[in-house]
Amino acid sequence: MTVEELEARVRALEDAVGALSARVQATEDVNEIKQLQRRYVDALIQTHWDDAVACFAEDAIIDVYRHDPVKGKVAIERWFKEELSQTHAGYEGDVLVHPVLSLEGDRAKGSWLLYMMYAYPRTGQALFWVQGYYDMDYVRENGIWKIAVMRWSERMGLPGGGPPTGLW
Repeated sequence: MTVEELEARVRALEDAVGALSARVQATEDVNEIKQLQRRYVDALIQTHWDDAVACFAEDAIIDVYRHDPVKGKVAIERWFKEELSQTHAGYEGDVLVHPVLSLEGDRAKGSWLLYMMYAYPRTGQALFWVQGYYDMDYVRENGIWKIAVMRWSERMGLPGGGPPTGLW
């Protein structure tokens, strides 16, 4: 084998390693984003509002069904603790499925289907299900994936729409 052939072979191997490294990074990014979304939904289910807030970027936006948009982490914390806590009291069962994610450097987009089962808190009896989509933007902030924009739209739910009130 000549020096030129060896150099060509090394270049090909370097290219292959570079391509594989990029694929590994993309796979790790997708898995981190999936974990982030699961951590958020887990915090929502358990009404751990500080844990939910920790999932968001500093300048994040929440734009969910029947609520005014909320901008910035301080406002998001207030929204979880003062507003969302009125309709999510830890008595729901959430099932998060069908992630569709796309990456673009330190930004990503995602779509998730969420089923929410509301229960009567005194008995734990299931009352009804709601189905909707999360349409998400993510950003890598200081090396960690965070939610940049969270949009939620209800697809199927209560007649008349909107979250239940007066259950607890």
